[in-house]
Amino acid sequence: MACPLCGGEVEKQMRDYAITYEHLEKIVELPGIYCINPDCGEGMVEESAWDQVSRIKAELKADYLGVMAPDHIREIRVNLKLSQRKAGLIFGGGPNAFQKYEAGKVTISQPMNNLLRLVAKYPELMMELRR
Repeated sequence: MACPLCGGEVEKQMRDYAITYEHLEKIVELPGIYCINPDCGEGMVEESAWDQVSRIKAELKADYLGVMAPDHIREIRVNLKLSQRKAGLIFGGGPNAFQKYEAGKVTISQPMNNLLRLVAKYPELMMELRR
């Protein structure tokens, strides 16, 4: 296979990629097919790597906004033994809210963040929320 930009040789490699949100940045290595011509450097990142990029971007955004990252939200929900649908109905946001929070498609609001932190620390509050 030749580089579509310069016609040079390409090879499968891992290359650094900077993911940024506002002033925050994280460098990750992404797998792909890259041109080895130093004057070109064209690359095609593997499609599966973009899931990792999206997840890290969601974590950076949560960090910037001072709210929980998707994995932390999932951890609290699982510890409370709630399905995503049930969590959305109890805490608010609708039946698909937690699927979106945990996938990083929607950033959790500050009020929801505070509510989850309280319930994680004081699980007995679940009885009150279920009423």
